[in-house]
Amino acid sequence: MLEIAHFNVKKSLILITFIFALFFGYEIGNRPFADPDEGRYVEIPREMVVTGDYITPRLNGLKYFEKPPLLYWLQSATIKAVGMNEYSMRFWIVFFAVIGCLSVFLVGLTCKSISTGILSASILATNLLYYAHSRLIILDLVVSVLISGTLWCFFLAFVRKEKIQYRKTIIIAMYALSALACLTKGLIGAILPGFVAFLWICFTNNWRKIREIIYIPGILVFFLIFFPWHVMVCIRNSDFFHFYFVVEHFLRYTTQMHSRYQPAWFFIPIVIVGLLPWTGFALVALKNAFIKIKDSENIFLLCWIFGIFGFYSFSNSKLIPYILPIIPPISYLTAKMLIQTESGATDKNFKIGAWINAFLFGLSFVAFFFAKNSISDVIAEFPEVITLIIAFAVVILMCVLLFLYASFSRKKIDNAIILYIFLAANMMWILNKAAPFYQAVKKPSVKQIAEIVKINRKADDLVFSYKKYQQDLPVYLGSVIGVVDHYGELNFGNQAEKNDRMISEKELIKLWSGEKRIFLVLTRKDYRQFFQFWKLPHMILDFDKNFAVITNK
Repeated sequence: MLEIAHFNVKKSLILITFIFALFFGYEIGNRPFADPDEGRYVEIPREMVVTGDYITPRLNGLKYFEKPPLLYWLQSATIKAVGMNEYSMRFWIVFFAVIGCLSVFLVGLTCKSISTGILSASILATNLLYYAHSRLIILDLVVSVLISGTLWCFFLAFVRKEKIQYRKTIIIAMYALSALACLTKGLIGAILPGFVAFLWICFTNNWRKIREIIYIPGILVFFLIFFPWHVMVCIRNSDFFHFYFVVEHFLRYTTQMHSRYQPAWFFIPIVIVGLLPWTGFALVALKNAFIKIKDSENIFLLCWIFGIFGFYSFSNSKLIPYILPIIPPISYLTAKMLIQTESGATDKNFKIGAWINAFLFGLSFVAFFFAKNSISDVIAEFPEVITLIIAFAVVILMCVLLFLYASFSRKKIDNAIILYIFLAANMMWILNKAAPFYQAVKKPSVKQIAEIVKINRKADDLVFSYKKYQQDLPVYLGSVIGVVDHYGELNFGNQAEKNDRMISEKELIKLWSGEKRIFLVLTRKDYRQFFQFWKLPHMILDFDKNFAVITNK
């Protein structure tokens, strides 16, 4: 690709960090917090700052033990430092997205060349699944980066045949990153890396490595990071241990308690679509890795990819972001394959990958034709989306033409790869431009309604959300709210701590005629049904396209 004869690692790292920070940070605050995930992962740290309790996570004032607190702590620090808004709260997601790209860059640089490092990081940054999750405040990208960092450290320390400098430091870093992953999303931060390492040991019959892996200083570092919060939260909350370890780890994986069951093949189309626009090259790279399966490095990377893929495929709880940790090794393998092709090893791999991509792009046009009704309401409300669709189609057409030229040209394809990275980046930016319009129609925010309530509300007034806990409402309101006839993920907290905010519809009717002023936030549909049935006197404070806020006084 780009053969750089002389380069300074530190300067290159600074430059690449700057470029990726701009890429991921571009218009990061261009839309309100999305319900439910972004609202949840902003509200919990907001309540930590308000209450000063950084041990017991709370959502809407109630105990919330589904996830550990690392991201909450980082978000809390940001709130205290610069305040709370869409830009500041998405900072840490951008930070970890950049770190994920830097880690694969450093691995490519250490193991192969600077070209491999740059291309690996560029592929990771510009694939659909990774980029999409760099725009959302959720735990999955953070834990994916930490798990990937753990496995990259294992790769450098134990899989690589060449001697690596600072090997003991890398092993300690491996244990530290695993512990941080556990503090982000639970024991999966240790289970997944351990499972991948075990598979690699089994397939290579390298059982002697276990003695090296069990490194006492590293294990001590893991426990020093992992234990303090878990011990303190258990001491303060007797109900934590069973809910967190039994319900949220064991039962979540083995049962359908969260109604997230999907068939075993669920992640296959997710990976194919999620790797776009690099899917064709990635499939060829995986094929090549299987051909060279005797190579210890390939065995490890395939154990990483298919081990995690299989682990989640057999789970009874499946969500799209779960598969994120397999994207970095696929990006690395894809970069290696393209670099070999560019260096003249074989251009057949590039041609096959290019034609697979062209085929998938063609399918995307067909899919859009059949699915256009699903976004027709978005286009009807925001006609400017048509411009973005046309721009996206033009970029795809340019990619196909580039593939055709590069496939039939006898010249080196490095320029084609560089141009393709640029086109892939533009795809991601166009999708980012379209995201606010899509969210406004498909998952509307209550930001405007919350601001109206905030202006008119007095200290003793009550605010309730009807039939649903609108997770971005307390964020924009700056206080916890009441919820009518809905429990959802607040059910555990409500049972653990009885309160007067989770009420039934009949209890709301009693309060409506009381002395306190009540603000009720509900959808337009629920508004019509509620007042057609109860015929209660009320005042409409505000009505937007999706929500209404009414008051009894």
